[in-house]
Amino acid sequence: MNANVSEITTERGLVKRISLGSVGSTNDYAINFLRTENTDKETIVVAESQEKGKGQRGKPWISAPGRDLCMSWILKTPPQPPAVFNMAAALGVLDGLRKITGNTDISIKWPNDIIVVHNNVPKKISGLLIENIWRGDVWAAAIVGIGVNVGKESDPKHRPQFKLPATSIFDLISKHMSPASLEVVILNALQHRVNNLRHTGGIQNTVSAFNSELFGIHSERVYTVNETNHTGVLKKVEEDGRAVFSWSKNNTRNNIQNPETHLHSSEVIWSW
Repeated sequence: MNANVSEITTERGLVKRISLGSVGSTNDYAINFLRTENTDKETIVVAESQEKGKGQRGKPWISAPGRDLCMSWILKTPPQPPAVFNMAAALGVLDGLRKITGNTDISIKWPNDIIVVHNNVPKKISGLLIENIWRGDVWAAAIVGIGVNVGKESDPKHRPQFKLPATSIFDLISKHMSPASLEVVILNALQHRVNNLRHTGGIQNTVSAFNSELFGIHSERVYTVNETNHTGVLKKVEEDGRAVFSWSKNNTRNNIQNPETHLHSSEVIWSW
């Protein structure tokens, strides 16, 4: 596979940039790259398109060649703990998109979707898939896969397999932007948020900031738990990455015995 290797300048210095044409997924490429190459502390992998782009729970992420941002950020020896690192990464992408669009109606849908709410309708503009590399008990690297809908779809289609409709940078600002023009802005924001974890109070501040940016927090919604729909309220996300839900009383007959439960993202699905 032909790769164009260069460097980009961020606020924290030079970062290696690997540019690809079509690829299965930038995360898969990044994982293989880490296994076979003596990599720098930071590297980004970008692609014109992904044939097997994926998001949470293995859901496909659809992109057209040259239209959307397909990027993976490789960071060696990331700051602990992993769950809060994930929060910092989501906040970084959120910050970057707000700077690019000037839109403040952007928020995080737990755990790793970035959405825009317009006329009370939430739409997905970006998503993250974070994969970790372990060497025994040592967290050797994190790969932050980022997909951003940038351009206007030439043939928009209804996609019934996705409960959340899509939107894009073009939809928000009515301006054509190249995916490459987003890279440095988002990477600067990622570096800033993640570096804050290394400072005193950084973990607590990140968890607090993440909760303050959550879509749907403190509002009653329907979630699927144990393959059954339940009405509940997302109260907060804790430092270990689990979300705290309070459930309406009628859920006790539907496999949820406790009025308040702590759940990992793999244990609950938004049912809207």
